Amino acid sequence: MNRMIAGTFASLISLIHGVVLLVLGGATLIYFNEGSRKYDAMLTNFGLPKEGFIILIIAVWVVYVLIVGFLSTIIAMNENMERLVDAVNELKQKLPD
Repeated sequence: MNRMIAGTFASLISLIHGVVLLVLGGATLIYFNEGSRKYDAMLTNFGLPKEGFIILIIAVWVVYVLIVGFLSTIIAMNENMERLVDAVNELKQKLPD
């Protein structure tokens, strides 16, 4: 059961990677597109200057990397612990009683 949950969680993180890359990558491309007057008006409505928007994008990237990196590390630790348990059980079977 634990292996299934870890696998599902790993798949979910992969899906989230794709979504975040598309959204933040698109936001970065829009930022550098000089001809987007509607976009500038939208930023002004939120009270965010164009220079502040790139800082926001960078902050979201950093927070995302930290959180997903931590979660990926936990998944990797789980997989490594499963391999260790399998190796110990295999060694137990080889040892004489």
